[in-house]
Amino acid sequence: MSILAGEKFELKLLPSNTVALHEECEDNRSGRLVERFNDENVLYNPLIVAYINDKYILIDGANRFEALRQIGCKAILAQLVDYTSSNVVLKSWYHFVSFMTIKELELFCIESGMTFHMLLKKRKPESNNELIVLSTDGCAASIMLSDDLETRLASLSLLNRYYERNFSYTRIDSDTDIANVKDLSPDEGLLFVFPDLAKDDIVAIADLKQKLPAGISRHLIPNRVLHIKILVDALKTDESIDKRNIELDKYIQHKIDSKKVRLYREPILVFDE
Repeated sequence: MSILAGEKFELKLLPSNTVALHEECEDNRSGRLVERFNDENVLYNPLIVAYINDKYILIDGANRFEALRQIGCKAILAQLVDYTSSNVVLKSWYHFVSFMTIKELELFCIESGMTFHMLLKKRKPESNNELIVLSTDGCAASIMLSDDLETRLASLSLLNRYYERNFSYTRIDSDTDIANVKDLSPDEGLLFVFPDLAKDDIVAIADLKQKLPAGISRHLIPNRVLHIKILVDALKTDESIDKRNIELDKYIQHKIDSKKVRLYREPILVFDE
């Protein structure tokens, strides 16, 4: 555990095979990360890992995790967080899919065996197995999914892969006012409003074979560490994890003592990611 200006954070190297995932990766993003890691040999930001019920669960960084695995890394650099803390907040992303129409969605649902029906007015999901879709032309629809968690995840994954492959989509903060969908994008399209998730859902999903589609869960954590810059090759070695964690702690403390670590208390915009 490290301390800067009274704020605590914990960085640790973990064997990759001890970390469970709760979400799928995006093939195009993980592919670009493989190229970047091979070219630069640097991991800039730690992956975010929750420790709960005696297990490690990756809560942010699935694409980096997959890219590191593909290039032969046996460990990850993790920022550990207490998942039981109220300071770790779970929210959702919505997906705005450009140029997809309600008719195309209805046809997909019929072919995939999903229950689809139009709504008379806009609203948010009323249960954890309902997905609401809002159109820029003012239409609204409901997709009812299975009560069984793993079956529900499989349907969400099928839907996500359909529009990921056939359209482009952007993530929308779930705190955004969605009263007027046309204000969210210059494009025509559909806004997918996912049901709220609970931390217990994330823990349960980590134990399942089927995972949540990428870009739906969103974790807000205090004191997120950025730009620590660790060599990717250092994550490939068979050298003792315990020994390397001792060296990591010394490196972090040296950075703090040298005043080369800054704590920003206000929201910031980063342009070099």
